Amino acid sequence: MSRYSGDPYWITLRYPGICAGCGAPIPRGADAFRYKSGKLYGEPCHCGTAESERFDELARDEAMYGGEY
Repeated sequence: MSRYSGDPYWITLRYPGICAGCGAPIPRGADAFRYKSGKLYGEPCHCGTAESERFDELARDEAMYGGEY
């Protein structure tokens, strides 16, 4: 499956943030799924896992329809 520079990725927060999915605070040191636009989806509230799975599903669909499989 191809990866692109604009793809989201997991980070460990150096500063506290706010989850874009549910609005919950994400503490410093927690894992978050980050988009290049700056949106964070926190792991403590489980929005990060759900968003990561959603993105992976879309990437698999794109790869399948693009002939990578």
